[in-house]
Amino acid sequence: MSVRVESVQVGAHARFTMSVLLVALTIGVGTLGYVIIERQPLLDCLYMTVITVFTVGFREVFPVGFAGRIWTLGVIILGYAAVAVALGNFVSLLVGGELRSIHGRLRMKQRIEKLGNHTIICGFGRMGSLIAEELHAEHRDVVIVDRSADNLLAQDGYLYVNGDATEDDVLLEAGIMRASSLVTCLTSDADNVFVTLSARGMRPDLTIISRADQHTAETKLTRAGASFVLCPQTIGANKAAALLLRPHVVDFVDITARGVDMEIAQYEVAPDSPFVGNRLRESGIRQRAQVTVVAIKREDGAQIFDPGPDEIIRPGDQLVLLGRSGLSDRLKRI
Repeated sequence: MSVRVESVQVGAHARFTMSVLLVALTIGVGTLGYVIIERQPLLDCLYMTVITVFTVGFREVFPVGFAGRIWTLGVIILGYAAVAVALGNFVSLLVGGELRSIHGRLRMKQRIEKLGNHTIICGFGRMGSLIAEELHAEHRDVVIVDRSADNLLAQDGYLYVNGDATEDDVLLEAGIMRASSLVTCLTSDADNVFVTLSARGMRPDLTIISRADQHTAETKLTRAGASFVLCPQTIGANKAAALLLRPHVVDFVDITARGVDMEIAQYEVAPDSPFVGNRLRESGIRQRAQVTVVAIKREDGAQIFDPGPDEIIRPGDQLVLLGRSGLSDRLKRI
């Protein structure tokens, strides 16, 4: 669909360009004709041709003979036709582009209205674009909210709302009442606090991840209702300290994050899962998926690190698993 619309728009531009060249050609030929027929100065002939083509109605610049009058009639007919075609193509280009833009916004709105359990990303800067890219690669539904969102996002396969994320109407248009999570990574801490307050007021159960540009804003964002707060300064400082104190641990974590040799995955135990009610040793999850259960987070929020083989798997448990790359695919097959 986008390829067809783009080709139509290029065709309209080409037609308008050709019609403008036709008008210029008509003026050039008309001027040359007056020079040859009436033998008048070039500037006078050009002026005569222009007022004739555009039917201005001024008096003749110089008296014309019989041949000049015949030539003038031809210039009027051809010039009027060329100008009419150029004007028609210009209006078509202008109105057609606006209609396509309106149609595109309507289609975008309809697609967003059909979404559920999607993620809303407020701000498409460096952090927002990277988050969107990761989620998009995992085939997760994402809606971008940004003041400068344009058709380039649609061409990349993103759904977007062009607007201010601090406004409730914009968040509603992005489908906040049906979303599962929201990430606000605007450049201003004040804006992030405002978006967090608005989103939490509209959806008390929504998972909200907020970016703090300054570490002093972390507490404010938490009070505003953020489920998690990310501060690049704090993350960078912790990473630098870890590299100095525990470099091999950082190397291991980086390898798993890149998915080179190892992979860390999260598995939610559904009520009808065959693992429910079994002890870890009886479930066979380690042998079948070739993983190690690093931690279990219970549905009530309790966390068990390095669970023993006799730990019972319950419905709603979140299993944190560590294994070789391809872990997610093996879990899906199980």
